[in-house]
Amino acid sequence: MTEIPEHLLKRAAERRAAMAGGDAAATPAGDAAPAAAAASGAAPAAAITPAKTRAPLPTLDAEPVVVKPDIAVVAAAKTRKRVPYWAASVLALLPLWAFIYVSAVQPPPAGENDPLVIGKEVYAGNCQSCHLTNGAGASEGGAGQQLNAGHAITTFKDPLAMVHWIHFGYQDGARADGSYGDPKRPGGAMNTATLPSNMPAFPALSPEELAAVVIYVRTEFGADKYDPKAEQGFTAEAFAAAPTALATEVTAVIALGAGGDPDLSGVARGK
Repeated sequence: MTEIPEHLLKRAAERRAAMAGGDAAATPAGDAAPAAAAASGAAPAAAITPAKTRAPLPTLDAEPVVVKPDIAVVAAAKTRKRVPYWAASVLALLPLWAFIYVSAVQPPPAGENDPLVIGKEVYAGNCQSCHLTNGAGASEGGAGQQLNAGHAITTFKDPLAMVHWIHFGYQDGARADGSYGDPKRPGGAMNTATLPSNMPAFPALSPEELAAVVIYVRTEFGADKYDPKAEQGFTAEAFAAAPTALATEVTAVIALGAGGDPDLSGVARGK
């Protein structure tokens, strides 16, 4: 290995001292060897140039989205108040309420105020099993008294007397001797003893039903004995015009109570 001359080592030391700002004379000669070794080897750590910092890599984050404002119509729709949940059921029932209202204001079906229609239904459900469909009763094998051919009208000249008889029946509507109806009837008053079965009471019939069945029997089975003028306003026409008026008369008759000779003079009648 070739030895480096001392003057070269000294020069190198001075050069380093000048670069480092130090005093070349302060460096002892004994340090020449290590300095020479440093000159021949790698540069000191302080002389190493630091590596350059890399620029940050671009990210994949999307750019912020710019939200466009809603137009006035859309903004108003979003901010308006919603219908409460409970109101939805109310709105759903509106068609049903409309149907009920329309039905309520419609005129009643034909026959609803017709006493002949109502009376026929009442007769079929309560009377014809004994008096038969045609009102012939005992004259054709029925258990009840004959009503047709005008027999009901001759028995009860006043329609309100017939109302009293139907409501109370033979137990509370006949006289003590069993007779009932008009005592001036041709052939005399009818009597409960003439038939094996007697007229039951029908207190369950409403005043309207009782009025209708009396009008039906007298009109349908009256034959030539029925005279609307003699009915004292207790007619089909009067019922159709004001059913409550005749119902009031019926109620007044029932209020007279039991007895074979009800005093009908105090009952207010229609014209």
